[in-house]
Amino acid sequence: MIARRGHAAYLLHKLLSSFWFVPGAMVVAGFAAAAGALGLDAAGASEMLKPLGPPFDIREDAAGKLLSTLAGAMVTVVSLVFSLTLVTLTVAAGNLGARLLERYMQNTVTQVTMGLFVGAFVFTVVVLSAVGSAPVEVPRLSVVLALLLAIFSVAWLMYAFHDLARSLQIDQAAAAIAGSLRQRIGAVAAARQAAPADPGELPSDRPCCTIRADACGYVEAIDWEALGAVARSGALVLDVTVAQGDYLTPADPLLTVYGVGEAGEDRARALRAAFTVGELRTDADDLMFLVHLLIEIAARALSPGINDVYTALACVDHLTGSIARALECRLDRITLRDDDGRLRVRTRSADAARMVDTVFPALRRNGMHNVTFALRLIASLERLAPLVADHPVAPALLRNLDEIADHASAGVHEIDRAAIESARTRVREAFERAGLDEI
Repeated sequence: MIARRGHAAYLLHKLLSSFWFVPGAMVVAGFAAAAGALGLDAAGASEMLKPLGPPFDIREDAAGKLLSTLAGAMVTVVSLVFSLTLVTLTVAAGNLGARLLERYMQNTVTQVTMGLFVGAFVFTVVVLSAVGSAPVEVPRLSVVLALLLAIFSVAWLMYAFHDLARSLQIDQAAAAIAGSLRQRIGAVAAARQAAPADPGELPSDRPCCTIRADACGYVEAIDWEALGAVARSGALVLDVTVAQGDYLTPADPLLTVYGVGEAGEDRARALRAAFTVGELRTDADDLMFLVHLLIEIAARALSPGINDVYTALACVDHLTGSIARALECRLDRITLRDDDGRLRVRTRSADAARMVDTVFPALRRNGMHNVTFALRLIASLERLAPLVADHPVAPALLRNLDEIADHASAGVHEIDRAAIESARTRVREAFERAGLDEI
């Protein structure tokens, strides 16, 4: 298996990025836990705990007041957490960019905090409804569990505030995105190890048809396994012309089909169904979305209104580390073949070369007015030199080196121009030491 199923990954992403899924599951868990605890009390646990003394020998009226207080406190804290979450999203949208909001919605700590207090409220209310009723007037085990759950919820809230404060720091946000990107690169590269790095040559015969999109939107996920199954069933070769994150219109081709005769309407529908198209671009099945997030943070930091060059430098470092990870893992495009090596699907999936061609031109266009940023960008190319000794991306790195140096040298002081040329020389020497002097 060289790629995870696109639709499954997309649905899982939608569930985890929503505010309701984790809290909803914890609410169900709270109701089930309350029912189980009351069942244990009815089975004799309440009478067994009574001789242990406070808080197990609590009276009926005290139990009702305690549970009522806890339930009211849980509702109050839920409204507080919801308000703080909205404040966090507002601040993040203004300082970091609106495209980061979905990552804040995916924050596990925020989701668990909301779910913990709502689940504790449900647990407490269910136990409160059983106080004073048969067969056990005071469900002592359930009351004590509600008290312990409230104490744990308060302790978790302190940790949630700590995580909230950290998440608002732009350096922490950039580091979290870069960490997710490197982790995804490693996972995707490991899943593609069975596929050959060579993208493969298309058949010499003319294509039989072109499958076009039937909707407008962004390609959020592609089910490569479904494409491979259709190609093998019809003895077809598919050249996919779009990648995750591309915007489609009905005039845009999804893929070109090579084979004998027409692909057929049924196969065309099956091929279109392998592409998940949505209104927004997400990182559900798109490595490049995380790359663009870091580029956006760097571009905003370099804008005259913000002028935060050190945040931009941090983004350069994180992007360099991510490209280094892609080179180290040999992140290549997905290619589906038969057991005998016959090409079935050629893709435009994200690889190290695409990352290089995306990152350095975008940063060059946004940051060449700042010499400090330009020098850091050139230095990042020097750091990548030892990793590209036998990689086809080396010429692209040297091409970007010259473009960055030429762009940065235009219209600067002679001293800065000399520093830029010196940095360019060091990068070329690094490539020569890596055995790439003939490029």
